[in-house]
Amino acid sequence: MDRTDVVDAVALALSVLAVVAQATVVVVAATALLGLVWAPARGLLREVAEGLRPGLLWGAWGVAALATAGSLFFSEYAKFVPCGLCWYQRIAMYPLSVILLIAAVRRDYAAAARFGLPLVAFGAAVSVWHNYVERHPEAETGFCSIGGTTSCAVKWIEELGYVTIPVLSLSAFALIATLLLGARAVARARAGE
Repeated sequence: MDRTDVVDAVALALSVLAVVAQATVVVVAATALLGLVWAPARGLLREVAEGLRPGLLWGAWGVAALATAGSLFFSEYAKFVPCGLCWYQRIAMYPLSVILLIAAVRRDYAAAARFGLPLVAFGAAVSVWHNYVERHPEAETGFCSIGGTTSCAVKWIEELGYVTIPVLSLSAFALIATLLLGARAVARARAGE
């Protein structure tokens, strides 16, 4: 198995995980929206979050750690040169690996949300823009070529017909947000008891 085979296998595996993350986020969001008008959906979401509570922060940390490892794999092993927007997504994701680990060890749901959610929001916003630039290269600005970095429109991978590196990033940020919001909701509910 040569380097290209390894990169292809890892890209496919991460892409499948991204699709699972996307499906999870969609199901949770749809249930939450339904819960606004239908009490049984709200109760189901609360029950599931309560049952998963011990693992929500660990899950968020696991997603951040895997996303960090994946980005390092693509740059260090696959030799994909990160563009300017990739660096900003890394600036948001890498600290999450540390912050969420500390929060999970300490079981500090409030700190995880307080420090994690702003990084998630920033990283997700950059990911959304990066996805747009990949699909509309004419939207790319000179920022992406500062210092001779790679164009932000380069698609280093494209698995399952749509999963590129910024899609992987956005999927990770969305799942982390979902897990952190669930953990925060359970912590607030328990504090109100």
